[in-house]
Amino acid sequence: VDELGAAFTGYRAYKAYVGVRDNQVKLIDKYGKDLKLGKKQSRAQFASTTKTYKRKLMYLPRGPALFASGLAAISSKTASVASLQAFRDLVAVHGVSSGAAVAAAVQKSVPATSSRGKALFYATRCGLESAQLASLAAEGLDGSAEFLAATQSNLAEQAYVAALGEGPPFAVNAAVGADLGIDAETQTRILDDLNVNPAEVDDREDWRKELEDQVEAESGPIDDSDVDLTDKFAKEGDPGVKQEMTLTCECTECGYTLFIAAGREGKFFGDDYKCPECGCNKSKFNIDAVADGA
Repeated sequence: VDELGAAFTGYRAYKAYVGVRDNQVKLIDKYGKDLKLGKKQSRAQFASTTKTYKRKLMYLPRGPALFASGLAAISSKTASVASLQAFRDLVAVHGVSSGAAVAAAVQKSVPATSSRGKALFYATRCGLESAQLASLAAEGLDGSAEFLAATQSNLAEQAYVAALGEGPPFAVNAAVGADLGIDAETQTRILDDLNVNPAEVDDREDWRKELEDQVEAESGPIDDSDVDLTDKFAKEGDPGVKQEMTLTCECTECGYTLFIAAGREGKFFGDDYKCPECGCNKSKFNIDAVADGA
């Protein structure tokens, strides 16, 4: 009887331990979700939330686990100057000072390729990059260093454009460019693309232009005066009205969506286009054409 009682007591103690442990895991996961990100974020809020959660957690060490939870939350957001600052605040609050610590957190709590890329992007701009972190970020990109470099560049440009505000016209923001590691030449190129006058853009895709040039060279100018696409794009009941078309390009891997005016995909969605979120190439995108106002 005594042995049975002891076994029962031991079982109850074990169940209590498991319950507490599971609750600790839930608390750690909830920590990242409770960090205020975006316009309301601040280092003071990060510090306060961290202090509260450390009091709730019984088992040590919990600092690395909380840092990993916070990093997962920040890396799940769109790349931006605000997210870069959130990473800096998280690192400061947890006293993280090495790329190895960031890599360990990524390996533990950041499985998505796109999120790992953003973690590397933020760490690099804070002097916390490491070969291990770069290797983790490249795992979902077939280990390609070239592909990884392209996605990192895309993240920088995406964050830079988001920080420019409303436009056009857009103006250079040298401070943001420096913060994101974008040189002056690249900033100028981005602004030239954003401020381009649509009337000055050749609406034909490169491949179509080459074909038409070849036909014109062999057979003379192409007469398209009798070609009328009005009926195809007009609203029902109003066949005389032409509508502008917008291409919706959605990445099937991460859901990132790009909206492009039809006819300009050759400039902004070329064959070498890479998803700024996960690095997938153009073939991974679903493309639909939608009439504006439809």
